[in-house]
Amino acid sequence: MFSYKSRYCVAAAMAAMAALTGHVEARDIDLQSIGYFQFSPLPPTLVSQTDTLLLSDSPEYVGPVGGTLSAGTINGNGRIYFYHVNEMDQPHKIAIVLENQTAYPNTVHVMRQLKSVATPDYFAAGRDLSRKDLEQPLNESPNARPLYSLSIPPQGRKLIFSDLEQTPVYQDALFTGIVDIKTEAPVFARVMMLPMGIDAVDASHWAKNLPIDEIQLRGTYTGSKRNMEVTTPFDTTLGGAFVEIGNDREDMFINGVDEMQNKAFVRDRGNYGVSYTLKIPTKGNEPFRLYFNPLGGPYSGSFTVKALHQQGARRGQTDTRTYHIGGADGISALGDGTILDSRIMGNYNAGDLLTLNFMPAGASNLPIRFLLIPESLANPQKHQTIAVNVPKDVKDSLGHPTQGATQIPVGPIGGKDSNKGTVDTTKSTLTPSKQAENIAHEETKKLSDKAAAEAKKEAQLKKSKEAEETLARKKAEEAKLAAEKAEMARKAAEAKHAEIERKMAEKAEADRKAAELKAAQEAQAAKEKAALEAKKAEEMRQAEEAKRIEAARKAELERQAEKARKTEEVRKAELARIEAARKAEAERVEAARKAEAARIAAEERRLEEERRIEAARVEAARKAEEARKAAEAKARFEAQRAAEKAALEAKRAEEERLAAEAKARLEAQRIEAARKAEEARRAEEARKAEEARIEAARKAEEARLAAEAKRAEEVRKAEEARIEAARKAEQARLAEEARKAEQERLAAERAEAERQAAEARRIAEERYQAHLEAERKAEAARQQALAQAEIERKAKERAEAIQRVKEQQENARRRAELARQQIEAERKAAQAAKTGPSFNELDDIHEDTPNVTIPNAVSIDELTKPRPTASQNTRRRDQRQPQVPQDQQYVQVNPMPTAPIAPLAPQNEQQSEEQNPPRIYPLG
Repeated sequence: MFSYKSRYCVAAAMAAMAALTGHVEARDIDLQSIGYFQFSPLPPTLVSQTDTLLLSDSPEYVGPVGGTLSAGTINGNGRIYFYHVNEMDQPHKIAIVLENQTAYPNTVHVMRQLKSVATPDYFAAGRDLSRKDLEQPLNESPNARPLYSLSIPPQGRKLIFSDLEQTPVYQDALFTGIVDIKTEAPVFARVMMLPMGIDAVDASHWAKNLPIDEIQLRGTYTGSKRNMEVTTPFDTTLGGAFVEIGNDREDMFINGVDEMQNKAFVRDRGNYGVSYTLKIPTKGNEPFRLYFNPLGGPYSGSFTVKALHQQGARRGQTDTRTYHIGGADGISALGDGTILDSRIMGNYNAGDLLTLNFMPAGASNLPIRFLLIPESLANPQKHQTIAVNVPKDVKDSLGHPTQGATQIPVGPIGGKDSNKGTVDTTKSTLTPSKQAENIAHEETKKLSDKAAAEAKKEAQLKKSKEAEETLARKKAEEAKLAAEKAEMARKAAEAKHAEIERKMAEKAEADRKAAELKAAQEAQAAKEKAALEAKKAEEMRQAEEAKRIEAARKAELERQAEKARKTEEVRKAELARIEAARKAEAERVEAARKAEAARIAAEERRLEEERRIEAARVEAARKAEEARKAAEAKARFEAQRAAEKAALEAKRAEEERLAAEAKARLEAQRIEAARKAEEARRAEEARKAEEARIEAARKAEEARLAAEAKRAEEVRKAEEARIEAARKAEQARLAEEARKAEQERLAAERAEAERQAAEARRIAEERYQAHLEAERKAEAARQQALAQAEIERKAKERAEAIQRVKEQQENARRRAELARQQIEAERKAAQAAKTGPSFNELDDIHEDTPNVTIPNAVSIDELTKPRPTASQNTRRRDQRQPQVPQDQQYVQVNPMPTAPIAPLAPQNEQQSEEQNPPRIYPLG
């Protein structure tokens, strides 16, 4: 059913493999990125474990024949948990029979019975039972009403969970279920797999006990209900933590005995069939999340989480939710090949008391973890913000540059200031010489101011350049040191990894050789032991067979003698019964005759009494009539005559009635005599028929005894032939088993050779993967070095760009100096013109021209302004981002500028900080 060996031990190796191979499954959170391997353990403590568990899971795969899978004694509250796969061609059923082995009646109350779907999808079956266990929880109150109750008489047996009779388990299908019962006295329970249609109670008398398999998950245990509690509350201010279940350390596996193997010691490795109640107290000042994390392999089951609020407005209230892992969420099971899979199981507040209810799902693997992660660690963007200054060369999320360098104002071309170099004298009243002087003074002042500003800017540019060069050298040195450290760490890690791999390979090779030697010795010992046991078993079987045949022969002879004795007793009893019946019939006839004579005599006495009474009545009537006649008048004489006449008629009628009754009695006596004669005739006929039947029965019994003796002789001969055939078949079976054992040995040797080849391939693959990992790290170091070289190249280009700007400014200064010298020469010429010819004479424009302009004149600003560079930013302020200072916890994007930045004047620096205040950005 389950495989636990080395699962927990190789959990870290599985994590490393998952990290190297990029394995990604159903993960609700990236555990590696939040420091999963640094989480604090919260060990649970066992509070109590109660009730009896009868576990039936070995053999997990039932075939080629069914039988009794598990059996054990339950006294009081108990649970029966079964988990089996039908490997037979025909559909079978699971049957549970209870036996009362005491001398008194026993009452059993069935409190709950659950069954999963029977399906070849093992995870689906285990997941279905896990869900039903939570949807139909066991009522543990003292007044809970059972589903039904049954009374088992002493030494009697009864079937429970009759729904299983109509649930066929087809070939290769897994079927699992549980039954919770409560008994008043010890009861012996059997779990069987039988063909459909067979009476389970009857089969419990002859079904064979199937041997346990290598997993050894069956037996009787104490602890079907387990209560656990985390004694140290989870503190949300201390980071992530986990509670681990089913690791056989803090949560120990329960121990029991297998009553089918003379109470041999067994362990429920995984605590399957055990209902868990786990309490986790919490404290702190921020919300947290609960995650399910399978650690031992694929898991698919259900969990119920109850949160008791102990703070805030909902204090004392409880929220209950059930979470289903696998199936409906689109995956078969969670944690296949990795320990980094997770599934969220709700958000909770600090101070909540969490109570988890679950039963380890069948087909799933342990151990498992429940992760408690503070919200600030699981989702840092939601809970913390900091003020940052974004550097001018950082780009936004769309790839657009942000603030950039402050631009040096450049006058627009063709705008309102485009005629700065043009002198308009249309409205001037000054003389041409005065106008020329004013123009010279203004140009000289502008040139001097511009030269001073340029000198100041040049000093600032030099200072900025030195600072940038210093920063670039510092960062280049830091990057170089980081690259050297990374290279040293990589080499050390590679050396350590190679050493660990070498040691692991040596240890694995030594373990393999020791295991091979031990396996060979054990196989040889097991083979010799099996041969010896087979020989002893054959001798014992032959002796038992001979004893059984002799006992059968003696039993048959005793049975025949007993049968003859019983037949003779039946015949004698039948004769005695017939004689008794005859005597009883004669006695009954005599009694009937005497009763009839008594009745006739009584009837005659009654008639005589009636006549006497009637005569007395008549005499009394006559005397009364005479007295009345004497007392009355003559008028009543006629009435007296009529009365006398009526009396005479009555007397005559009475005499006629008596004569008729006498005649009827005579007729009745005649009929009774005829009936008695008929009954005597029939009794005689019945006696003769009974004697004939008894004679026929005696002859038939003699014929049956002869046939029975003949059949017994034939059975004896057939039994001897069967024993001989069985002996030959057993010899053939032993030969076949020896052949199969030899084939299995050869197959085991081939499998071992294939395993060794696979192990060698795996080691070679791991070394190849390590080689690829080393090459990847080397490539990463090379890329980092290239990136550092690119940074140095960009810094050099920036320095060259600054040098070019400086040269351009120097050229502009020289041009300004030439222009100043030219103006100075013109001024001197103007002064000389005052003593010489007039300015108008020297002018080549006619005097009738009112306006004097200088064609193609260029202002000093236009000559000395710096040209735009690639670092100048023309984007709006709302498209820029502030700068991140170096003391913040996040790395600056593109810390080295890729284009030259013009120096800022003091007023421009102040304006930049006012226009671009620091912004608030979410952490991360």
